[in-house]
Amino acid sequence: MSDRARFFPRQNERDTINGNCPPGTVVDEGVCHPVEFDFYLQSHAGILGTSRPAHYSVLYDDNNFTPDTLQKFTYHLCYTYARTTRAVSIPAPVYYADIVCSRAKNHYNPYEEIEEADPNVLDKADKDLEYHKAAFKPLHQAVELLMYFSVSWSQHRASLWA
Repeated sequence: MSDRARFFPRQNERDTINGNCPPGTVVDEGVCHPVEFDFYLQSHAGILGTSRPAHYSVLYDDNNFTPDTLQKFTYHLCYTYARTTRAVSIPAPVYYADIVCSRAKNHYNPYEEIEEADPNVLDKADKDLEYHKAAFKPLHQAVELLMYFSVSWSQHRASLWA
């Protein structure tokens, strides 16, 4: 199934405001892979138009969660995003990772000239890791202890001046 999947509820199960599937709807059979563990989760109430479910493929489960437990856990993480009081379409840690990656250019320049890694490091992988670690710019003192990526810049700036 493609990433353009949409699900429509039965007449008596639809959201009263916009007709979408209610938040928390999980589809884990029928359109999912017959052998692999995957599922679709409609975690949020759509404000406008048809809501899009997120498709999750579980590659490895260290905790041996049951499918229901993992689906509920995923759903609850959609309510922990700091920028809104509503559920979001994907779990908050995924949003935060996306924000941090989009800000990578502020912290790392792969083309910048940096000094060579420690010559005592023997393994090429370790040497490469040391090289890249040296290329990261330190965070500004005002944000080094904050999850600055979890709030908008205007909210953060206001908290600095409060």
